Amino acid sequence: MAEPKPVIEDAVAIVPVRDVRTTVAFYHDVLGFERRMISDDATFAIVVHGEAAIHFVRAGDDAALEATSNHISIYLWVRALDSLYNALAVKLDQLPEGRVRRPFDQAYGMREFHVKDPDGCLLMYGESMENQLAGDQN
Repeated sequence: MAEPKPVIEDAVAIVPVRDVRTTVAFYHDVLGFERRMISDDATFAIVVHGEAAIHFVRAGDDAALEATSNHISIYLWVRALDSLYNALAVKLDQLPEGRVRRPFDQAYGMREFHVKDPDGCLLMYGESMENQLAGDQN
């Protein structure tokens, strides 16, 4: 019998953060993620939204956080992007200037909005404009 073909079924970002509890609160309270778990010592946590998960690990020192801050991005594939943005807009509008980019169309066929978390991780929410057009026709 032949061995089964190996398949990678999923991938999860592990993001270094300054304060795990503060980060989880932001993802839950502002972005609508579910808190999956926070370790007892608050050095590790998991949040989920639909099938997407993000893991957070407390950065051991400022140099490690400085090296990653503003250099990590996560692309989140979305259905009904404008509806999601509208559901989050009240909270997103309260964030400091420069932390949110409202929905816009990309030349490569995606509609996106962007949010920067408290430690500088850029969340890029995106939906294929083809999906949006197909949804408009239904």
